[in-house]
Amino acid sequence: MTHCNDHLIDQLLTQAEQEGRCLIPPSTAIRKALLRRMGVTVASPMPGLFARKTRWDELNRAQRHCEIIHALAIIHPDWTFCSFSAACLLGLEVSWRHLNVVHACSATKPSARPGAYIQRHQIKPAGAVNQNGVSITPPIQTATDCLLQTGFTDGMPIADSAISKLGLAREQLMEEVEKRETDRNGRAVRTALTTLQYADARAESGGESVARAVMIETGFAPDRLQYELTDPFDWTESMRTDFAWERQARELTLGELDGLVKYTDQTMLAGRTTAETLVAERQREAHLSLYGHPLIRFTMNEVRSAGVLAKKLQTAGVRQTALPTWLNDVDL
Repeated sequence: MTHCNDHLIDQLLTQAEQEGRCLIPPSTAIRKALLRRMGVTVASPMPGLFARKTRWDELNRAQRHCEIIHALAIIHPDWTFCSFSAACLLGLEVSWRHLNVVHACSATKPSARPGAYIQRHQIKPAGAVNQNGVSITPPIQTATDCLLQTGFTDGMPIADSAISKLGLAREQLMEEVEKRETDRNGRAVRTALTTLQYADARAESGGESVARAVMIETGFAPDRLQYELTDPFDWTESMRTDFAWERQARELTLGELDGLVKYTDQTMLAGRTTAETLVAERQREAHLSLYGHPLIRFTMNEVRSAGVLAKKLQTAGVRQTALPTWLNDVDL
């Protein structure tokens, strides 16, 4: 019986993976069998949902969140997902700290009980759309909801990607935000509008967006994004750095956000090993150094640690401008 269960469970897990969702046990017996395998070959991200542990460990937070939602949509076909969950399904850059719970619309009062897996928002899903079989709030409503629910730093990746990935215009989003203003949410509206004023579709990752937001609020806003230089060893090839700052006499300081994902994610590795990718990155940096511009490398831990990134930029000679006057009037 155990061998039979093993084979059936493997088939069920494979089918769920192919459909991009967690496994929903078809019977009490299968559920009990899955629970016996918990922590060894099976993971359970939420009560009643299961996944193959080896594969689940390889997924990032956003990928896991989407697989949970696709399973919940089968269990609750009448649910409409909203806020950061809808944004995640739309492919927007959402800070992972907002993906610890699933966000769903509710006709009753919103709920955020500590330890809960579902956070209900009192949001009317007017004109809900179908996103790969899941009902979600419309894209512009989703982006606006997220911007009104987060601060400047975590709102920046939402704003950047709403423009670049959804094709929404900055002015269109700002108009939608202004429509939501009430006597009670003035600060949230000001934060969302300020975020959109600084939004830039050139950001290539959520990490870059967060880093730029921290730079702006500490007075080190970059002068250029995705700054391009010609490879000195091959004039048909170009190299880009994430950020660039102009110094005196129009000299440049270059900046790069270092993330482990480009050395571990199979999609980004594009068939290369981690070692090959590291060597290629070292060669690229050596080519950049021939231009003589200082290059600052920093991590997301440094971006998120108060004052660390600002100290690095200041030490490298990047000029600090006066701190933005709106700092005390928005949520960071």
